[in-house]
This record gives sequence, structure tokens and C-alpha cells, in this order.
Amino acid sequence: MARGVVIPKPGKPDYSKVRAYRVISLLDVVSKLVERTAAHLIADHLERKRGLHDGQFGSRKRRSCVDAVAVLMNRTQLAWEEKRVVGGLFMDVKSAFNNVSRAYLGKWMEALGVESDLIRWTGRFMSDRQVKLVLDGKAGEASPVDTGIPQGSPAAPILFVTYLSGIFDKVEAAVPGVHGLSFVDDISWWAEGKNDEEVAAKLSEAATAAVEWQLGTVSPSTMAKPKRRFSAKRGPLPRRQWW
Repeated sequence: MARGVVIPKPGKPDYSKVRAYRVISLLDVVSKLVERTAAHLIADHLERKRGLHDGQFGSRKRRSCVDAVAVLMNRTQLAWEEKRVVGGLFMDVKSAFNNVSRAYLGKWMEALGVESDLIRWTGRFMSDRQVKLVLDGKAGEASPVDTGIPQGSPAAPILFVTYLSGIFDKVEAAVPGVHGLSFVDDISWWAEGKNDEEVAAKLSEAATAAVEWQLGTVSPSTMAKPKRRFSAKRGPLPRRQWW
């Protein structure tokens, strides 16, 4: 049972919309101690076995948003020195924590060699959940939650990046020359080429491969939304050319 505190997201134009808010789950202290222990064990295994993609930043030790930006800037500078055009496609995973599939996460953790006890714990952690939404200090009735990871749990960050890690190998294998970078649920696909058209074509294929991966792992309501295309040749493209 969690108390789901409803918090408005900053900078939203219309707070009458449900998606202008996020829910932070407040859990029992004892359960959070167990979750923190499980999160440490899962993260330790994945780091030792290199189970996560090298381009994944956030929710990992010594891998910050600044590091991700530094990698992108370095790659761009190297491409510029070779007189090549660089472009990026930025995507956001819609309702990221709320739409994690328990079945897919369990299968993917098994494929990554995570210990069976931790996989079983994860399955139970995501099962038979209930939440009481708290708005303006008033708690509602308990409601069942049949999907997702409770945002606010110590285990949620590592479980989410584990779930998402499969998309990078999928896209990079489908589109040679495209590289993935992410900070938690914000994903970028980076490509270089001889001209704008070549780069745009690679990024378009990357977007298709990303959505195909997603449709095979989560519910149709969870969509990765392209934000915009960026050309590092002369800065941002005209607005009409943004994704």
C-alpha cells in the first residue's frame, strides 16, 4: 500500500489536465529498507556484468546528466573536425515509471543473468499493489495498481533503467551508425553523415526501430514521443523541420 502524493509538474500550461501532475509514492519505512537492499544488489550485478548500455546515464553511480552532455559534445566536436554533419533525435518515454511491464522486465532481467531470487522479488514487488491518492492533504480510497513501478521507491530507478536498456542494442543493430544516449527516460539518438539528408534518414530509421521495440514490450498507451531533430552543423533547424 502506498500513499500517492499528487504533485504539479512545473511549467505546464494547463493544470486542469491529469498529465500536468506526477504521483510520488510514499511507502512504509521497513519496506523501503528492503527495496534499497534489492536495488543495491541488482545495480551491483548489472555494473559488474556490464548489463546496462554504456550510453545510459542517470540512476547509476558516477553517471550524471553532465556526463551525458559531455559525451554528446565530444562526439559532435570529433565529427566536425572531419567536416561531417551531426544530428540528434530526442525522445521521451511517456509515463515512464507507470507503464513498466512486469512480464517483460522479468524476462529481460533473466536474460541479463540477474539472480533468480532478485527476479522473483521484483515480480512480487510489482504485484498486488494498491495506492491511496493524496491531493491537497486529503487521501482518497485505496485503488489497485496493476502495472508500473512506484515512483518514489528506492528500487524504482534501477528497475526502470534495466527495463529500458534493451532498446539501445535493438536500435543500434537495426540502424548502423546510430548511437544511443539517455538520462533515465530521456533518450537521444545520435548520428553523423555527409549531409543533412543522410543524417535525417538514419534518425528516421532509429525512430521506427525504437517504436517497434516499444510496441513489443509495453502496453500500446505507452509511447516514446519524438521531441525535435537537431543539426549540429549550424545549430537548431528551422522550427518547421523539427520532429
